[in-house]
This record gives sequence, structure tokens and C-alpha cells, in this order.
Amino acid sequence: MKNKILIAVLAIVALGYTATAQKVAVETDNTAGWHKIAETVANLKMDRDEVLVTGADHFKAIKLKVTDAPVEITDLTVVFENEQRQEIEVRNLINAGDHTRVIDLDGQNRAIKKIIIQYKTVPTGENDKARIEIWGMK
Repeated sequence: MKNKILIAVLAIVALGYTATAQKVAVETDNTAGWHKIAETVANLKMDRDEVLVTGADHFKAIKLKVTDAPVEITDLTVVFENEQRQEIEVRNLINAGDHTRVIDLDGQNRAIKKIIIQYKTVPTGENDKARIEIWGMK
């Protein structure tokens, strides 16, 4: 009897952990076009973010969209699943609601592991945090 109770308690605990597991924040599908693949929040205390791209999707280009506050994006490093890197100079002030130019991923469909964003936040006095969305083109 004690074994059955112990098994039942362990099953309930396991289900509880499964129910509280983190979900993927951004999900993509296989349709052609732009897909939001990741996002981060840039603030005055940091000047660099590493953003993981989940899933095994392949993209031929990316762009970054900024909301909430302006941010100057200086450089990007795209790290692909095979550990190759593409260094990209952006050097643009992106206002809230705007986005970077379309950035080609070496002319291929590539699986992205992570994107390293280097930036300078622009203090506005109202909102010193900018949300950066990363969009991928299939």
C-alpha cells in the first residue's frame, strides 16, 4: 500500500514540474515570409545581449525591429548551428517602431543558434528600455 501511495505522489510531483516548465517564447512555422524568432530587452545597464534562437528552422535573412524606445545597434554576430559566425556592422540608430535593413545570411538558408547584439541605449527620460525583436525570412 505504501508503494502505491509513493508512486502516486511521485507521479503528481512529476506532472507538476511538467506543467510549470518554460514554454518557447517564439514559435515559427514552415511558411515562407517573415517570422519573429526571438526578442530581448535592451536597457542602460547593458551594452550587449546574447539571444538564443530556438528550433531548427533555417533562414536566409534577418532584421531587427525596435519598440518602446530608441536604441543604437552597433554590431551583430550571428552564430549558426555549425558554430560558423557572421559578423555584421549595423551602426544605426533605430527609433521605436523602426527596424534595421534586411541582413542577408551569406546567401544561404542557415540554421541560427544565437545572435549577439551590441548596442548603445539612448536615454529618453521616459523609457530607458527598448525591446528588440529578431525576425527571420524563410
